[in-house]
Amino acid sequence: PSPPASAQTLTGAAAQKSVQADVFIAYENALIDGGLDAAAKHAAPSKVKENQEMLKAFGAPGFEQMRAEKKKARLAPEQRRRQIKKVEVKGDYAYLEAESERKGVLDVAGFEKTAEGWKVAPVRR
Repeated sequence: PSPPASAQTLTGAAAQKSVQADVFIAYENALIDGGLDAAAKHAAPSKVKENQEMLKAFGAPGFEQMRAEKKKARLAPEQRRRQIKKVEVKGDYAYLEAESERKGVLDVAGFEKTAEGWKVAPVRR
């Protein structure tokens, strides 16, 4: 049996410079600029499925409104990167926490390591 995957917690600059931070920012910007199809290339299949279910639940108008709000609140990538507080890596899964535009509210993201590298995935806690 393979040894248990090591868990690693990155904070501060290490979290902000992580591969997961790069994917997180690329995914957010793709979602804002190009919608679900553009975001899909930064997402694991499980996240693509979750997004499609969200679209069904919200309806297209609700989803477009959310995108418009995110676009208004969007920061430049380097400012957004500075909001990333923590990345936890456990084997092929990672979890990221970032400040959001709402004080005291964290944006959280999950990641799965796929054949193409790290991709945004549903959050498992």
